[in-house]
Amino acid sequence: MRRLIILLALALLLAAVYTLNRLTANWHYIIPVEPGQVAYIAAFDGFVDDWQLYEGVLSAQIAPEGFLRLEAASPNSGPFSAARPYFADFDLRVEAKPVQGPLDNAYGVIFRLEDNGNATLADDSYYWFFISSDGYYQVMRVLNGVRKRLSDWIPSPAIRPGLGVTNWLRVVAVGGTFRFYINNQPAPLCVPDDPAGESTFTALGECVGGQMVDTLDDDSISSGKVGLIIHAFDKRADEPGVMVDFDNLVILGPENETE
Repeated sequence: MRRLIILLALALLLAAVYTLNRLTANWHYIIPVEPGQVAYIAAFDGFVDDWQLYEGVLSAQIAPEGFLRLEAASPNSGPFSAARPYFADFDLRVEAKPVQGPLDNAYGVIFRLEDNGNATLADDSYYWFFISSDGYYQVMRVLNGVRKRLSDWIPSPAIRPGLGVTNWLRVVAVGGTFRFYINNQPAPLCVPDDPAGESTFTALGECVGGQMVDTLDDDSISSGKVGLIIHAFDKRADEPGVMVDFDNLVILGPENETE
């Protein structure tokens, strides 16, 4: 009888552990940040186990010189590498240098990535902030795999165009409010008046059905990983793939919403 009670107790304990593991599978420790204080640094010259690295047609590798290189050798593809820690509020700054490929590219920051454990971004939720080597920038949200243009591609004189040039990108997130900067210059956004609508910015410089604003308000994703991402669009057969080098990523605690 005593042995039966012990076996039943063990079975109940195992069932409880299994249930707890299922309930906590998507729980993540969110790194606390103090205003103005450094919360995370990645110089890519050591301690790189935090980052996803892989080889192939899509590649994320640490170069011997000490930077993260993302490469997309095929068109319509977008490799990324995200660090393991989860952040809610942050002030992220990173240096990015496109070194190969057509100027019609995209490279930048992926953030508040809720990783569902997929090898790709399929069905995940996240935001990205892209710039291109021909002088445009964009903000996108993906919610459970469904994309929405929060701010359409907008030209900016703050972007240093071309290859072999360095651009500094910055994203500040406080709750559901976001601000974006390119080379220390604010990047205004074309936000639609209809919350269910998508941003549309014309070649004539008009924000159709929306307003140009300095901040983005969107509370769809409260926390997640941060990382770096590129995208290759269509290209000629003789064009090389997109290759971008990232370095000196720093995450600070945001000072305030009006910094």
